[in-house]
Amino acid sequence: ARALDLELGDEIGRAIDQRTRSVPDYYADIPVPLVLVGILEGDPEVSRGPSVRLGFVSAEYLNSHELYAPRATGLLVFAKEGRKAALDDFLETTIRCKYTGVETFADLVELFKKARVAVYAIFGVVNSVVGVAMAFVVGIINRIAIAKRLSEFGLLHALGRHKKQLIRRLTLETATVSGAGCLIGLGVALAIMGWLKNSLFYDLGMELNLFNPAPFCFVLPIPLITVALTFLSIRRVFGQLDAVAIVERGKLSQESTGKWAVKRSRTPRSSVRPLSSLAFYLRHRRRGVLMILGTALMVLGVTLPVFLLSAITSAMMPYLEYLHHVSVISPVHAELDPGVVGQVRGHPAVERAIPVMPIGIRMILPPGGGTDVRIYGVSETDLPILLELFGVRVQEGRLSRPRTNEILLSAAIAANRGLHVGDVIGGENEDDDTLVVDDLPTEMVVAGILSPDRPWIGFASYEYLHSHELTSFRSPRLLVIPREGQKQALDNWLETSVDSTQTRITTYGAEEREYREMTNSLVLTFALLECMIAAVAAVALTMLNHTFFTQRREEFGVLNAMGRSRPWLVWRTVKEIGSVVGVAWVFGAGLCGIGLLAMQGLVYGPRGLTLDFFSLTPWLLTMPLPLVVIAAGVGTISWALSRLDPVVVIERR
Repeated sequence: ARALDLELGDEIGRAIDQRTRSVPDYYADIPVPLVLVGILEGDPEVSRGPSVRLGFVSAEYLNSHELYAPRATGLLVFAKEGRKAALDDFLETTIRCKYTGVETFADLVELFKKARVAVYAIFGVVNSVVGVAMAFVVGIINRIAIAKRLSEFGLLHALGRHKKQLIRRLTLETATVSGAGCLIGLGVALAIMGWLKNSLFYDLGMELNLFNPAPFCFVLPIPLITVALTFLSIRRVFGQLDAVAIVERGKLSQESTGKWAVKRSRTPRSSVRPLSSLAFYLRHRRRGVLMILGTALMVLGVTLPVFLLSAITSAMMPYLEYLHHVSVISPVHAELDPGVVGQVRGHPAVERAIPVMPIGIRMILPPGGGTDVRIYGVSETDLPILLELFGVRVQEGRLSRPRTNEILLSAAIAANRGLHVGDVIGGENEDDDTLVVDDLPTEMVVAGILSPDRPWIGFASYEYLHSHELTSFRSPRLLVIPREGQKQALDNWLETSVDSTQTRITTYGAEEREYREMTNSLVLTFALLECMIAAVAAVALTMLNHTFFTQRREEFGVLNAMGRSRPWLVWRTVKEIGSVVGVAWVFGAGLCGIGLLAMQGLVYGPRGLTLDFFSLTPWLLTMPLPLVVIAAGVGTISWALSRLDPVVVIERR
């Protein structure tokens, strides 16, 4: 009641969905309005945890109403005390068959578990890549901080502290800071989620487990990677630690010693364009490479999962393509009203109306999704008409014979499910180890494969399905073929005049709107995620840019004293940071493209799916990241330049 904002006395029904054009349809299964007379509340003394979500209505009313009565009756089976597991096992192994469907708590848990694993896999990729990228940035900052503390380390080493002790001390410092940051971040996250639980989630009638261990597992790699990379960097720097050289000159030893010693670099050659925006990073290649790599990994972490998700959703589009040619009229519960059928057939925009029997097959969409594809039972005389209308022909095998259990499938469906001519599918042949659940109550034999592979559709014998005991109770649907150039006018008329509490209209426009709603919610989710990543990147890179400016203070002071204005220096900084970020973006995009090509060749192609490489949405979602990085860097440098006194810089060189 809270989720749907209902109060006592409210009416609910399909008319509300039609009036508000709700997507999804909240009350699609309620053709005639029902009145809410009571709101149930869970008893905490009877059951702890989330309350049961269900509702009750009069069985006598449903059985006596013409729009509710033609529906199958199910059974709620109550287990004896302590026998729930045994009952579920009995139902799943003995009762479940092609004649009877069984739904148990264990089934739902397994379904949600697999869906959760798919979500965790996607966000795990984002989390890991961004964690590595941020660790690179932190590693750079730590390396600079270590360089500033060389005198301290040299003195401690000269006083007898072993290098291993110093390495452990610095690693422990980093671990302490990373752990504190991790705890603060988790505390803030829990506070936000607690607020959401008590406000938004409660209002939606949903539960939120604040102590789910999965988010904590996602957090752990970030401080661990940071500490590990810092440890390696410290060992490498301490390979050159010479206490005498540091005490005397305040610098590392000029001689390389030990396994982790750094080779002496050659003296940089003079640049012919010393004021170029690329000069600094060309002379400090390691710093530039680390910044490019860190930014590229963050771009990759955002772009690749978004590309995969948008690819999954765009891969579903061929399912809708047959609706470019036809519209579908379905009865809500009973048979189609003959008057409605006659009205549709007589409309001037209608070329033909073909009765069909619906069954379905499921297409697998990696990594863990799927979409249902329609197979329509059509008569022997109507089959050639639909094949010509959809522009498909038999590529392998032959046409299905009337009054038999033979089906035709598009090439994409056959490739996706690994089916060949002569294979048997449906009935009790389903694989219990997967989430593939086909709407094929009886066994069907693949008689032919259609080409081209789009649209995704299949055909069976109308006569066979209409006479079979497992499908004969299904109400036929109507495929409405428009006259040439009249498709949009027909769809508008169907949606406004024919769609009612007794009939449901399926058009390309309505299905596309629902598809857009789904993709927009995915895009919004990743947009929020990227804003968080961009904020973290801005903080880290702001610190890094401030450190870089401190090291280059003399350079900026001399240029300012020589007549270069502060706006010129800011613009030079913009070009420097923009060049690095641009290279990082191109590098990250290239890695993403390689990953997508690999996914297409190894995963999606063999499944008969095609990724959309030219979707602009994933690329647009990467834009905030480089823009925030540039803005943070330029803002930091501008603020520092506003306090720069070139005379003081030159006097104290």
